[in-house]
Amino acid sequence: MSKKKQKDAAPDETGKISVAAHPRASASIRRTRARVALAVFALVLFLSLRSGVPAEEAVVRALVAGVVGNLAARACAIAVWRSLILAEVKLAGEAQRVRRQAALDAAAKAVEAEKAARAVR
Repeated sequence: MSKKKQKDAAPDETGKISVAAHPRASASIRRTRARVALAVFALVLFLSLRSGVPAEEAVVRALVAGVVGNLAARACAIAVWRSLILAEVKLAGEAQRVRRQAALDAAAKAVEAEKAARAVR
């Protein structure tokens, strides 16, 4: 993966945050899709063979189910990561607001201390 795509959910030129630009999200979505597709394939193949379906038909059913599982997992994983990224952005904004308020409070205390020092002179 190139260094350009290593940005942690960085907004692109239009200012939008993208799931594709988030390195953890992209990797997680790929893993989820693969795992779900393999699990669905194995489950459908096992159940089809166990119920007496001919092997060729069972494999075709399992392949179709694997593709459907892959697409369903992709949709679910993207929905989950959208929510997670939005929560991360809100959390980062809140943390920035708290830091900014702490800096303003510290500056106000410094100004008050300066006034008190001038008043004592």
